[in-house]
Amino acid sequence: MGIVLPVYNEAAGIERSLDAVAEVARRYPATARVIAVDDGSADDSGAILERAAQRIDVLEAVRHEANAGYGAALRTGARRAGELGLEYVTFMDSDLTNPPEDVLKIGALAAQGHEYIKASRFIAGGRMDGVPLRRSAFSRTGNAVAARLFGTGITDPTNGFRAMRTELATRFPQTERGFASIVEELDWVLRAGITPVEFPTVLTSRTADQRATSFGYTPRVLATYLRYPLRTRAQRVRESVNSHLR
Repeated sequence: MGIVLPVYNEAAGIERSLDAVAEVARRYPATARVIAVDDGSADDSGAILERAAQRIDVLEAVRHEANAGYGAALRTGARRAGELGLEYVTFMDSDLTNPPEDVLKIGALAAQGHEYIKASRFIAGGRMDGVPLRRSAFSRTGNAVAARLFGTGITDPTNGFRAMRTELATRFPQTERGFASIVEELDWVLRAGITPVEFPTVLTSRTADQRATSFGYTPRVLATYLRYPLRTRAQRVRESVNSHLR
């Protein structure tokens, strides 16, 4: 399992995160590596990663010389997981808002053969703790709309905590540089005829010593996220029409 952490200006808390995720990687029942991708940080994140890689046995540190975006960092991490021969890749935030322990839940589902595994805040056992009301409301509304459009039973399409076979992560021709890469990826997964599976997770808020989230909760962001479920919905309608015309 490759556990990919995209890192951008996370100097305040990244070392704490690396230690926590590495501890779980060592307990993973198969080979696991933490792959931290510094996406051209302007702070000391890159130097911290290089030092940490010298003392953390399961850590791989990769660096973008210039900021290329969240989606690009994930794709770099997935390629590295492929180079290491790791069958699955997990994507999670580098600020400990995703529980590292949940990687073991992912491992259990991967062992059952599931190809695409999504964390969900909206099924039994999942929730958001300490997340501001506006952000929580935005997430619930956006995911409810996206879930209905995707029409697959997935309850948390925009959740960035997920895992998939490494071969899929490196095969799909994704282009989104930002956070919309999450739903672009899901669109490709569904186009490939893969059935996703969900597990419950608890999303927490960033701590006071960390920088504010770079995700903007605006109507424009919502529109960007909805582009892909709308495309999936349109494809489903076309397929239905064509089947009736045959």
